[in-house]
Amino acid sequence: MIAETATFVLTWYLAAVVQTVSHRLFGHTKRIIPIYSNHTHGHHARYPRHALLQDRWIDSERHVLWYFPVPLGAIALALWQLAPPSVFLAHLMALAFSNWAHVVLHRHYHMRGSPLERLEWFQRKRSLHFVHHRRVRSNYAIVENWIDRVLGTYRAP
Repeated sequence: MIAETATFVLTWYLAAVVQTVSHRLFGHTKRIIPIYSNHTHGHHARYPRHALLQDRWIDSERHVLWYFPVPLGAIALALWQLAPPSVFLAHLMALAFSNWAHVVLHRHYHMRGSPLERLEWFQRKRSLHFVHHRRVRSNYAIVENWIDRVLGTYRAP
């Protein structure tokens, strides 16, 4: 059970790092044009700095989280080959949970009247995300904002 728990936790943080770095490298630079266009002309265009909160989620892009399995796939394949099935399953569960958390939190960041608004941690994360919409070269993380501190892209609200 220790190996499975450790795998889950490490996978959670690894997925958050991949999300943040991918957002920075591909969502806001023209390295991969379809991802860049989708993100900047989709999400950032639908949620501009003057309209960050909407009454409902505007589905404005093919979510870039679906590109993250590419860099994470090599690790999953290695675990499939080398680790016990329970460790591989813990890895897959953490990836699924991380993906779910990123999508759900990000949607709630932009929804006026979200039930999460009453939570202080949510308000803090939302304000950090809104800084990103106002200053797109900062605060790329959606869930684990400490990663922006490590990358030197953190900007306080």
